[in-house]
Amino acid sequence: MARPARRPSIGTIVALGLFGTAVVFIAIRFVYGLGAIANINDGYPWGWWVGFGVMSFISFGACGFTMALLADVLGIHKYEPFVRPTMVLGLLFYLSYVIILGIEIGRPWKAWIIFFSWGHTSALFEIAWCATIYTICLVLEFGKLATERIELPKLRRILVAIYLPAVVVGVTFSHFHQSSLGTMMTIVPLKVDDRWWSELLPATFLLTAYSTGFSVAIIEHVLATRYLRLKPRVDLLASLGNLQLVVVGIFLFLRFGDLVYQGTIASMLSVDWISLAIWVELLVGFVLPFGLLAIPSIRNTLWGPFAGSSLLIFGNLMMRNNITVVGMEVQTWQTYFPAAGEILTTVGVLAGTIWLYTFLLRVLPIHQEEPLDGPVHADVSASAHGLARSAEATA
Repeated sequence: MARPARRPSIGTIVALGLFGTAVVFIAIRFVYGLGAIANINDGYPWGWWVGFGVMSFISFGACGFTMALLADVLGIHKYEPFVRPTMVLGLLFYLSYVIILGIEIGRPWKAWIIFFSWGHTSALFEIAWCATIYTICLVLEFGKLATERIELPKLRRILVAIYLPAVVVGVTFSHFHQSSLGTMMTIVPLKVDDRWWSELLPATFLLTAYSTGFSVAIIEHVLATRYLRLKPRVDLLASLGNLQLVVVGIFLFLRFGDLVYQGTIASMLSVDWISLAIWVELLVGFVLPFGLLAIPSIRNTLWGPFAGSSLLIFGNLMMRNNITVVGMEVQTWQTYFPAAGEILTTVGVLAGTIWLYTFLLRVLPIHQEEPLDGPVHADVSASAHGLARSAEATA
């Protein structure tokens, strides 16, 4: 008897619907031009696509190099359960970044020019080169995972042999282009509001990439283990929460110290939308999650690191969007609000990325935690044991 076809879930229908909408807008953009779906102008040449799309998707993809650095390069093997999920997510987010960048710039078929036009003094050139090399490294790492299910023994032996060198190269070049996103903004001091512009932007961009990478790893682990009905590693989530405290603490020290050093604290007290944006960014997006993760009773639970990481991602999105859009110095008559086409293309690509990842979760050995009905892992703390049992009871 034939097995009845499985109906797609509501989430699948919504995700594919959003992605299909994005495809329609992308087609309109390439047929009728950028102005057909975007409101960007001379005052705001980057807008939503760069502020929310390109820069944010790159920071989301930092989950891959941060976990690989901890587990494969530094040899902290307890973090190995996070390596495969973040590597796959990192690759998908970087491919999403490429799509959004292609939409924004146009003529993606001419991307090969960066390999022959040697603008070695350009921050954009360095970002393009390093991001390309890192994406290639992620593809090689993904190939090692994929060949566990595909019978290609010769190819697998090659990919296994080059895995660690690819990780080292990828981690190295990730640091270059994550910090260079900040470098790119330091060269336009007259365009960025002085409440955000700083010579420390390369350092703060790298620190927020680390923070976002850890956050994506935490959020993915909580949601994926719940989706697959696996035991979450609460002990590792708490450990990543401790690392978050270090990274965010350094970021806040540099950020507030730089504001004091540059004498821009007074301008933050002015009553305008710019000041509101920076206070929401700092207090809600960084100070509040730092305070939450600093409380052991919150950090050592399943949803505490999840909540703190969600707020840190919000802070990262706010910071990058504030620097590239909200805090841009423009003429009084120049205004900007993202068009529906800008928002829906980005949201659609993001929805397609999430759907594709959920599909890969089912067909590849990405997560290898124990099932909810199996024995509790020996390394899991007492609090994790209790959470796993309560999750099993309520499932």
